[in-house]
Amino acid sequence: MHSIYFLGYAVMATIAGVIIAQAQYSRMKSEGTPMNFGVLKVISGIAAFMWAAAGVTSIAYAQYA
Repeated sequence: MHSIYFLGYAVMATIAGVIIAQAQYSRMKSEGTPMNFGVLKVISGIAAFMWAAAGVTSIAYAQYA
């Protein structure tokens, strides 16, 4: 059951990363402001952690259920 929570968080973090990247790219094209890759790294790291946590909890739940 906990893997479903992690899966939901992973999807939300991934979508947030895509939206932020698109917004930064759009600003770069229209205003010339540089992209902030630090923010994208943090969001991507959180998303990757959540995807990994969803996989691990899914495997753990399948083994012990």
